[in-house]
Amino acid sequence: MLASLGGWDQDRMRTILSWSTGKDSAWSLLVLRQRRDIEVVGLVTTINAVFDRVAMHGVRRALAEAQAEAVGLPLHLLEIPHPCPNDEYERIMGAFLKQQAAAGIEAVAFGDLFLEDVRRYREAKFAGTGITPLFPLWGIDTGKLAREMIEGRLEAYVTCVDPKRLPARLAGRPFDAALLNELPPGVDPCAENGEFHTFACAGPMFQFPIAVEIGNVITRDGFVFCDLVPSSIMPPQLGTAATIDVGQATCVRQAGHSRRVVSLIASATEMVCALGCRERLIGRSHECDHPPDVLRLPALTAPKFKVEGTSADIDERVRAIVRDGLSVYRVDGEALQALKPDVIVTQDHCEVCAVSLADVKAATCAWTGRSAEIVSLKPCSLADVWRDIARVAVALDVPDAGDRLIATMQARLAAVRKQVAGRSRPRVAFIEWVDPLMAGGNWMPELMDIAGGHNLFGVAGTHSDWMQWDELLAADPEVIVVAPCGYGLARCLEELPLLEAKRGWCKIAAVQNERVYFADGNAYFNRPGPRLAESAELLAEVLHPEVAGRNHEGTAWLRRPSPSCHSSLGEGAR
Repeated sequence: MLASLGGWDQDRMRTILSWSTGKDSAWSLLVLRQRRDIEVVGLVTTINAVFDRVAMHGVRRALAEAQAEAVGLPLHLLEIPHPCPNDEYERIMGAFLKQQAAAGIEAVAFGDLFLEDVRRYREAKFAGTGITPLFPLWGIDTGKLAREMIEGRLEAYVTCVDPKRLPARLAGRPFDAALLNELPPGVDPCAENGEFHTFACAGPMFQFPIAVEIGNVITRDGFVFCDLVPSSIMPPQLGTAATIDVGQATCVRQAGHSRRVVSLIASATEMVCALGCRERLIGRSHECDHPPDVLRLPALTAPKFKVEGTSADIDERVRAIVRDGLSVYRVDGEALQALKPDVIVTQDHCEVCAVSLADVKAATCAWTGRSAEIVSLKPCSLADVWRDIARVAVALDVPDAGDRLIATMQARLAAVRKQVAGRSRPRVAFIEWVDPLMAGGNWMPELMDIAGGHNLFGVAGTHSDWMQWDELLAADPEVIVVAPCGYGLARCLEELPLLEAKRGWCKIAAVQNERVYFADGNAYFNRPGPRLAESAELLAEVLHPEVAGRNHEGTAWLRRPSPSCHSSLGEGAR
C-alpha cells in the first residue's frame, strides 16, 4: 500500500498556480487539489513596483502574503514596473518560467474561464518552455460557477471596478448573492471580461480566514479601487485560544467562555441581540434603546451638552465642544470597570454621533489586572456594516450567527430591489440634518438605490456632508425625506416649520406634489445595524407605495404637506 502511494505521488504534475488573489484563482486551487494528477507546489503573482500592490486587483503585498500563508504554499512575487509594456512583462515572466522549468516545475495553472484569445496567447508563450499551461475552470458556465463559489462558502470582496461597465459603488462589496443580483445585464457573473476584480479572504481552500477592513475608495487610471486593509483585530485562527492586542494590554480568549459584553453604540446593541446574545449584555450607552428590555441595563455614557432646542441650537453646542478639542460624550469609567466586561463595542466613525474609540481608551487606560477586547466599528457603507456584524459575531464566538444575520439582511435588501425593479426612479433629497442643512451619505445612497430612488445628494461610502439651501432649490427634488440623525418621528416633525420658513420652499416640486416625508432617523437610516434592511423597506414604501404598501406609515414615517404653500404661491409670498 505504501509503495503504491509513493508511486502515485511521483506521477503527479508539479504545478504552480497563477495567483491573482481573487476568487477565480482561489477556486482554481480548490479544484486542482481535488485532482490526483496535480500537485500544487506554489503560487505566483505580479506586484506593481510603484504601488507595491498586486497588479490590476490593487491588493496590498501583505494581504497576498497572508493568503499564501493561509493556503500553506510559497508565493513567488514578480515585481513589474508601472506602467508595464507587454514586452517587459513577457521578459520578466519568461525568465521566471525558465527558472521554474529548471527546478522541475511541469505546469502553470490559470483561472481563465472562456476567453479564447487569452488562452491562445498563454499557450503560444508556453510553447517550447517545457511547462504545460492548465485551465482547471475552463468552459464552466460562469453563472453556475459564481453560485457554486458562494454556496461553497468562498468569501471575497470587490477590490476593483471598471466604472464604464459597473456602478462605482460596488467597490468594496462582498462577492455574494446580493452582488450577483445587482449586476447589470451583460456583465459576466465571474467578471471574466474585467468588469471587476476581487480579493478572496475565506473559504475551503484556506486553513484560516484573513480578516480585512474596508479602506479608502479611489479612482486611478480609469478604474475604481477599494483599498483592503489587514484588520487590526484578527479572528481566532488556530487552537482553542487567541490573543488580541488591545492598546497596551493583551487579552486571551478561551474557547467555550461566554463573553460578557458592553455595547456603547446603539447599532451594536441591536447586533448583539440579533446574534442571539442578549443575555451577555451587561451595560449600554445612553442611546441604546432597542430592543426595549435593554433599557434595564446600566447606562455608562452621557452627552456633555443639552439635547434640546432647535437643530441649530444643538449644532452650535456640539461645535463649541469640538472647537475646544473636547469629547462630546463622557464615559463612566469606574462603572464600566466594575462590570468586568470581556468585550467592549464602540465606534470610530463619528465623534459626534456616539461615544468614540478615543473615549473608551481614555476610560480604560488605567485598568490593571483585567483587560477587555475593544471592538471598534467604522461603518461607511453596507459592506462595512456586514464586516462589523461579522467582527462582533467573532468577538462573541458566534461567527455562524453572524453569517446568518448578514444573509438574512442581504436577502431582505434583494427582495426590496426586486420589488421596485423597472419602476421610474423619483429624484430624492434625503436630509439628515435641517439647520444647517446636511445630506445623507455613508450607506444612505445605497439604500436609496435599492429602494428605487435617484439620490441627488450624498456620496455612498463617504461621510454625510453639509449642503447649501440654493443647491436644494436648484436640484428641485421630486421627493424629500427628512430624517435627522438621533431624532425620533415626533421630534422630526418639529423641523417642518423651519423648512416652511425657508425661501423658495413652496416652489420645490416635492412640496407642490405633497411628497415631503418625515421619518424616524434615530431607529432607522442613521443606525447602521440590523434595522437597515427595514430602512430600505421604509424607503420603498415612501417612493413606491403602489407596490411596497404603507405598512410603517404613522409609526416610522409620515407624509406632511404644506397647505399654506398652495394658497400663497399665487400671491408670490414665497
